[in-house]
Amino acid sequence: MDWFQEYKMLVFSESTSLENIDRAISLKYEHIPNMLYKYRSINEYSLKNLEDDSIWLSDPKNFNDPYDCSFHHEVEIDPDSADSVLSIAFKHSLVDGLTEEQIQAVRESENPMVKLLELSYPDKPDFGRSCGEALSHVMKERATALSRETSEGFKQMFKICCFSENPKSILMWSHYANYHTGFCIGYDFHELGNEDVRTRSIYPVVYSDEMFNATGVFGSPKNVNNILYLNQVALMKSTEWSYEKEWRLVFGNMLIQQEMPYRMPKPKCVILGAKISSNNEDSIRKICNRKNIEVLKLYMRHNQFVLDIHQ
Repeated sequence: MDWFQEYKMLVFSESTSLENIDRAISLKYEHIPNMLYKYRSINEYSLKNLEDDSIWLSDPKNFNDPYDCSFHHEVEIDPDSADSVLSIAFKHSLVDGLTEEQIQAVRESENPMVKLLELSYPDKPDFGRSCGEALSHVMKERATALSRETSEGFKQMFKICCFSENPKSILMWSHYANYHTGFCIGYDFHELGNEDVRTRSIYPVVYSDEMFNATGVFGSPKNVNNILYLNQVALMKSTEWSYEKEWRLVFGNMLIQQEMPYRMPKPKCVILGAKISSNNEDSIRKICNRKNIEVLKLYMRHNQFVLDIHQ
């Protein structure tokens, strides 16, 4: 994934240029897998997508991972930041009765909000300390809630379709293809060419133990001047999902406002689940025969936890 670090520098930096974006798209095009797969359960919608050469662009709020497309950001009111606490204090004349030495003590304290309130009540320091601890707690709770509300509200900016490099994942057949009774569709994004909007809009997922930090957009100071920057939010998932080897077709910035079907090239192949019913297999084979799409089928190896693909 080293190439993707270079890609991120070109297209997801705090500011970028059309030249850098074009270089990044060419770099990514070189590394798109020969085939990407979409796992599907069998229902009227998935069969219609197969018939129409389309996929479904989904809202992240409907994904099975509650953290999907989430981010965090630092808020300006931080009770653990001396600069933040003193900024508020000076603004509201809360330090008028303090000496320079006391203000410096606030700066050096591990709990500046608590220290400020303690010094503000020289005759009742215990009372001031209790007030400071209570206020600090409330401010932290509010900061967390504000960051979460911003993140949840921002999810509607994205419409996404998810693919995988791996068509033989036992877990993914269970999670996304109705316990191996569904099917999997193989797409070749290379045949679309480097300039196609679908090729330009597909990205590998980045697995991380840390949530995306959007402070440069929503916090202070705001130092991001790149409309593509926040697309990274749609690409970062917990390392617990890394087995999916996922790529995502991502449309951000409200380019697409509602969930909807979206045109795709004709599939290169369709893979039937190992436990697909005979009726559903017949339905899919009829569609594929009519459209001249290769049909493959998964079989469970008798002596290993492995799925094999055969014609």
